[in-house]
Amino acid sequence: MFSNSTGTDSRVQRWYDAALILTAIALPFSNFLMSQGAFLLVIAWGVDRWKNGPLFRGRTWSYWQAQPVLWAVLALYSWELLSQLWSTDWAYGWRVLRIQLPLLAFPLILTTARWDQRLGLQRVQAALAVAVIAACGSCLWMGMQKSGELKPRDWSPFISHIRFSLIITFTWGWWLIRWFKSRKQVALLVLLLITILGGWFTWKTASLTGAILFPLILLVASWQFLQLRRAVLGLCIAGVVTLGAVAWHLLPIYPEAHTLEAKTPRGEAYVNHSDRCLRENGTHIWVHIAWNELNEAWSSRSALDFNGQDERNQELRMTLIRFLASKGLKKDADGVSALSDEEIRWIEEGIPTVLEKTRRGLRRRLDVIQFEVWNARDGGNPSGHSLVQRFAFLDAARHIYQQHPVLGVGIGDLPHNYDAAYSALDSPLDEEFRLRAHNQYITFLVAGGPMNLILWLVLLAALIPLNSRRSDYPTSAAVVFLVVIALSCLTEDTLETQAGVTFAGFFIGLFGRRQPAQV
Repeated sequence: MFSNSTGTDSRVQRWYDAALILTAIALPFSNFLMSQGAFLLVIAWGVDRWKNGPLFRGRTWSYWQAQPVLWAVLALYSWELLSQLWSTDWAYGWRVLRIQLPLLAFPLILTTARWDQRLGLQRVQAALAVAVIAACGSCLWMGMQKSGELKPRDWSPFISHIRFSLIITFTWGWWLIRWFKSRKQVALLVLLLITILGGWFTWKTASLTGAILFPLILLVASWQFLQLRRAVLGLCIAGVVTLGAVAWHLLPIYPEAHTLEAKTPRGEAYVNHSDRCLRENGTHIWVHIAWNELNEAWSSRSALDFNGQDERNQELRMTLIRFLASKGLKKDADGVSALSDEEIRWIEEGIPTVLEKTRRGLRRRLDVIQFEVWNARDGGNPSGHSLVQRFAFLDAARHIYQQHPVLGVGIGDLPHNYDAAYSALDSPLDEEFRLRAHNQYITFLVAGGPMNLILWLVLLAALIPLNSRRSDYPTSAAVVFLVVIALSCLTEDTLETQAGVTFAGFFIGLFGRRQPAQV
């Protein structure tokens, strides 16, 4: 169970509250303020020791036995520290350990501190809601003031839009269960504001993780509080059907050879690849291509070399045939003639599809995913394609792990082992896209072997006390946090950035403390 008041001095409690509130406000806004919040928490812990004495004063062994999160955090961080012994690049290893220090510091301080946990949670929840609403509103307002077209990440000037989407969805879920529990109007108001502003931000930034987490958290919270098992089951079925529909739209469709024309109106033979499925806006790209006509027609309308590159350093002729396909035009002289001067300029700029101008946010992100999947099926290079290139990341991680299956490579040796793996596998990825696994579970496994991964899984499992009721308020909030952090670690190295590791460490510390029957 979660602890209530521990009899701490009121002045000590105020120090802790100030540190926790500052950190909560900083999470969606500033890495610098996150550091200041952590520093203030250390000061609060020092004042606590001065006022209330050593850690063990007045606490029996049963108290320490009831802190599985604390022991799991200490074990995980100690193992990562130990992995430096079989690393060769100690400097990089120390840098990673420094970045991950909040994962140790927050749980260590908040578990051993003498503070009122329930009061602290209430104040953090309120501060976090204010910060998220203010940050979402600020991001959206600043984005709308900028001229030109914004990329998804440009809508999040404070921290990574991916990390921010985790904070938004967790805060939304926390207030959702508060409303389920209390049915108070203030909880409903906060929930509506986060739903509108957070949902709008998630759409603008095309955050798939956020889009998945919103309905998933709704299911988790509903299951815990509403007891509407049939309704929740229906929502699960609807979710499976939705995922099935998405998967259906990703299935490759190949052109029917008998429907393809052989020659252009001017007599040039079309190049038709009926074995390729790549499409733009529903039209196949690799059919009805007349390269000579395209070259001549393009040269008459643009000064850019047809066989050169566009302004995004892409092959211009590939940009051209993709754009023509997105307009439903054949790739010949008539197709180029049908383009407006503005569209010619878009192609020169490197815009490969008219959908880039007509669709935004998550809708555009789904178009990009379709293109990436079909391009991969056609044997295209995955470089720069955020979804499919992750399989190349994972393949490199697999290669590394096969060479070091027991202890991993050590926390300091990940970069040069990835470089060596990509070279050994003759990876199709361009140099700039040869990145890490983008999966925290795999990163733990490769860096520190199976023990490292097991300790991380134990830490996640320890967040949920087995003897608490499922609908208990703090326990439910911990479940929501666990869902958010566990899912994010499937698609990102969440603990490799300050915002991600501070978010994780902060709430592991907040929810991780347990209060036995006797302290």
